[in-house]
This record gives sequence, structure tokens and C-alpha cells, in this order.
Amino acid sequence: MNRDIGNMYEKQRFTTLDIEQFLNANEYRVINDFSYAEIEGMAKVCGYQIVFFYLSENIAVLSIDDVVGNPFLVDKANQILSYLGFEFKIGHPFELTKQFNHNYIFKDSIYEDEMGYYYDFQGMLLVLGINWQGDLVSFELVKDKSIINNRLEIFST
Repeated sequence: MNRDIGNMYEKQRFTTLDIEQFLNANEYRVINDFSYAEIEGMAKVCGYQIVFFYLSENIAVLSIDDVVGNPFLVDKANQILSYLGFEFKIGHPFELTKQFNHNYIFKDSIYEDEMGYYYDFQGMLLVLGINWQGDLVSFELVKDKSIINNRLEIFST
């Protein structure tokens, strides 16, 4: 069943997103002097793979990377994506949809086995990492404009 993008993604849920909704206190740590895309803020992290980055107590970035192969992290990552209303799942084949097809604004291959697709998504930056087998392996959602500009700077040179 294909749903309209407005129904698929719960944008208001991103603004209240917090790691405590998915992990116990002993499963993550708080880093008060964290830098994301050269912007200083605070982060709540599970390992280095799941990062909730905050500016002035407001969530600015959700980053999920390098979780495939760890069933606990994949499960938590997919709980987060499901909470936000996304139907795709980390570690599963990524199927093109009306919203996420070839309408990306940039793509890159920073990793040799993964292609990153950058989407302008409701005023935010969404980066989906797809490996050569066609599986979704990473996810990044950025709300802060300064971080978006820093992330996209590499494409303007």
C-alpha cells in the first residue's frame, strides 16, 4: 500500500525524538561537547552508530550508520524509523517509491560499497545509504540549516 508522503512521515515526531524512547540509560551515553558537521552541540549516542544530535536542547540530526550485522542495533534503528513513520528498514532491500526514487539532489559514494542519496525532504536533508546489493544500510535526517549547508558544501565545489 503506497501512502502519501504526508501520511508516511510523522514530521512532528522528529521534533520530540529522544533516544530514551528506544534505549535504556545503560545502552547510550551523553556527550556534551559533540561536533557534527563542524557544528558544536550535545549528542546522545549508542556506540558511534546511532547518534541523536542536539542544538539548544532541540534535535538537529538523527544519524544511523554501520548497524547492519548487529541485530540489537538494527532492531533499535528500525524502531526509530518506524516511530518516525518511514516504511523502509535498515538491512532490508530498499525499494524505490514515488518520493524516494531518482529525484535526489545529490549522490555520492564516500564508502566503496555504498551510495549515498541526498534528498530535500520537507525542508530537511535526508541521506539514504544503499549498498551495492540494494539494501538500506544508513540513514541521516538533518533539520538544522547550518548542518545541512555543511553537509552539502562538498557538492558545491
